[in-house]
Formats: sequence, structure tokens, C-alpha cells
Amino acid sequence: MTMKMATKKTRRKAPELLLLSGLAGAGKSTALNILEDLGYFAVDNLPGALLPRFLDLIGKRGALGDATKLALVMDARDRDFAKNFENHFLTLSKRRIPHRIVFFDARDDVLMRRFSETRRRHPLAPFERASVGIRKERNLLAAVRAAADHVIDTTFDDLRELRSKIISLVRNRLSKTGEGRLAVTLLSFGYRHGLPLEADLVLDLRSLPNPHFVPRLRPLSGKNPRVARYVLGQAETKKLLRLIRALMKLLVERSVEEGKSYLNIAFGCTGGRHRSVAIAEAISRDLNRWGYPVKVVHRDVNREA
Repeated sequence: MTMKMATKKTRRKAPELLLLSGLAGAGKSTALNILEDLGYFAVDNLPGALLPRFLDLIGKRGALGDATKLALVMDARDRDFAKNFENHFLTLSKRRIPHRIVFFDARDDVLMRRFSETRRRHPLAPFERASVGIRKERNLLAAVRAAADHVIDTTFDDLRELRSKIISLVRNRLSKTGEGRLAVTLLSFGYRHGLPLEADLVLDLRSLPNPHFVPRLRPLSGKNPRVARYVLGQAETKKLLRLIRALMKLLVERSVEEGKSYLNIAFGCTGGRHRSVAIAEAISRDLNRWGYPVKVVHRDVNREA
């Protein structure tokens, strides 16, 4: 009797490819470093012409050290990638390699500030102002942004917050529909210091009683419990808060349905220290209770002593 010994072959885990793109200064390289720390095989600025060859290596055992988690940065530094993105996208689809496209974005003024702080030249405008390069880059990458599975806006993000977003991304907690991933930013500001350009909606709170005219409260901010009690305890404030909560509920639900990834709501008072701060803090507690991640930014709270 002949016994046949079956050789058990280990099945290789299917590769996972993240293609990172977006604007210079929006955090792609930082995100790539984070992914590398998380065990991804990371490649920065892969030329579009080399994408098919790189995909060939994915299918060859040992070619990439048996890596199954891959992250590529491809952007407008390579004009071929920007001009031929649709062909590259079709290549990925035809190879049937599971992939997601992640686009990094930020407000123009924030990108210009980052270039100024680091004293770097914009790759698309090395001898011109950064604003010129940003405008060129947005036009070149418009199709990439439209096709992206995830758009990560880093306007308000520090390293810790960006890392949190990347970890959420690789754990599949970010979905195309936006369900469960809407990030809400509440911004308090003072009208005397100018309107916030990044706001999707601005609510004017200057009609509410002002703690600035209460001597014992004037030196404090809206984060102080005594100021918060004063602002939130007013009859006018209670009526307005009921309306604001109903509006917030509607806005976040509609934003999720539309697939938005972030929503910026601004609350303004005269100086940005008392009423707007207290209301923003109160609404943030409501949003947290409803299950939405909230970031609160008090732009002008320290402008006046």
C-alpha cells in the first residue's frame, strides 16, 4: 500500500497597496514614514513609468522581501503620473491588486505657511512663489483627488493627529461612504480679529449677554466654569443652544450621507474669549455624545488679557 504524503503549501497573504498622493506640504511624506513604522514597504516618489514593473515585483515571491503591505507616494513631482493617472488607475484595476488611493490636502494659506517655515521651494515653482506652484499642482491632481478613496485634510493636524488618522485608515475604519469617519472641527473666534476663511458655517453669538462687562469674569476665558455657567445659564443662550443643537444634528447627518470627511463650524463673538469659547465647548460635548470625533480650536482665546 502506497501512502502519498500531501505537501501543505502555505498560502501567501494577499497584498495591500496604499497609493498616497496629494499636494506638496500636505503630509504625504510624514504619512509614509508612519506607515513604514507600521510595517509597510514604503516607496516615495515612484515614477509613473515604473508602476507596471513595481506591480510585477508584487507577484514574485521574495522580490520585495515577501512584503504584503505596500505604500507608494506618487504625485505631481512626476508629470507623467499626473498626466497619465487614468492609465495608471486602469493598470491597478486590471492587475486585481487590492488598493486604495489616499489624497492629502490642506488649505492654500496653510500650505504656503509650511513652505515658508521650512524654507523649501515648491517643486512645481522652484523660482516663483509657493502659491503659483500650489495652483499648478491642484490643477494637475484634480483627477486624482476625484478618484481618491479617502481625502485626508491636514489643515488643523499636528503629528499626533495625523498619525491617528493613518492608523484609522489602515485599520479599515475609514470608509468611502464617510460613515463613522466624519471629523468635525469647532472653531471659536473674535470678529474684531477677522472671519475664519476655513469655516463651512459661521454662527454669530454677539447677541448673547457678554461676560466681558462683568468685572469678575472679564479676565477669564469661556473655558472657565464660572464663565461657562454665566453664558450657558442665560435664557437667550438656552433658546439659541436648542436651535444650534438641532442644526448640528442635521448638518452632521447630511455630511455623512454626502460622504464628506470633515466639517468646520465657527462660533464668533466680539473678542473670541468668552461666549464663542463656551458655546463651542458645549457643542463639542454634544457631538462627542452623538459619536462624532470633534476637534475644538479656540483661535483668539489668548489675544486679550
